[in-house]
Amino acid sequence: MKKLRSVIASILICFALASCGGGVKDYSLNEDNFFLVMTNMQYFPEQYNGSKIDFNAFTYILTDIDGNEYPLAVRKCSSGYGCNCGKDTIIGFILEYDGDFPEPKNQSEDTVEKTWVHVEGEVKQGVKTDIKINSYDDKGEVVEGAYETVTFLTFVVEELSLVEDYRNFKYYVTK
Repeated sequence: MKKLRSVIASILICFALASCGGGVKDYSLNEDNFFLVMTNMQYFPEQYNGSKIDFNAFTYILTDIDGNEYPLAVRKCSSGYGCNCGKDTIIGFILEYDGDFPEPKNQSEDTVEKTWVHVEGEVKQGVKTDIKINSYDDKGEVVEGAYETVTFLTFVVEELSLVEDYRNFKYYVTK
């Protein structure tokens, strides 16, 4: 009986490992899964180590309270991960990229008319960066001495290309 349990346990473990693909999986983020996968990556980044990932997003330069700039590839979302204000925020990656970073277009405007890029690469070993950004009041003015902290994973870019036809992209991702 004990030997039978061992055999059954071994079979179940082998089945579980085979169905997981050894733990490394590739991800293509699209309009339907961007928010869900990005949120999961923020909470469980170690699950994505070694995974090849590709996605479309727009370029964004985030400036922290000390004036440091971070090149991002993001989408907009309502009260997404890293936002504790209950307002809209951005969700995506800090890009580690050796090439020329495409200049953001209409960065502060709620429009799909952005600099869209297709990015391929991988998450940098679950490295999260907390960025302190200024808080703003209802009039869009900086609240002196108040800030929020947003968290982004670092993404090592292997390929980055401009996307010319972004008509079918969603500016907001909410699922």
